Amino acid sequence: MSDYYCHPPADPEVAAIVDQLSNGLQNLEETLSQCRTQLEQGYTLGELRGITAEEYAALYKIAHELCDKGDFQNALPVALQLALHNPMEHRYPFIAGACLQRLGHTEPAVLMYALACDVKPDDAASAYRLGECLITAQRPDEAKQFLQNAIDLSYGNFHYRRLQELAKKKLEDLH
Repeated sequence: MSDYYCHPPADPEVAAIVDQLSNGLQNLEETLSQCRTQLEQGYTLGELRGITAEEYAALYKIAHELCDKGDFQNALPVALQLALHNPMEHRYPFIAGACLQRLGHTEPAVLMYALACDVKPDDAASAYRLGECLITAQRPDEAKQFLQNAIDLSYGNFHYRRLQELAKKKLEDLH
């Protein structure tokens, strides 16, 4: 998604995985074209490629650890591949959205967070992040409904108290 150089991760094994998944994104159109019939029948790309739960977990761990280090550029191809191969696992489009948002790619982040909200409508964090991105995209009317949804979903949940406060503040600022 970017034309500038990004240092590869320090771990050579992780660097090789990031490089391989980045290259896979270069051939995305061809891959989707080859699998079109099966995808239209409801299969995921991950199912067609036989990706196991363990492989998904390992890739998610890599993406999550890179994000924790603030290395969103290297986490992005891993996160996008996860979302592409198994879009029905809400964590995957969410982490892809997080990478895109942190890298300033607002509109693609909106799409990823919207997918996460579609897959798991009761996820307050997805609703909140989608609202944030819609504000950045100058779409405040759309943002309001997602911020309100984040507030409603957070109600009574101690772990989401801070998120609820942030959503209330952003919603107030829009009025």
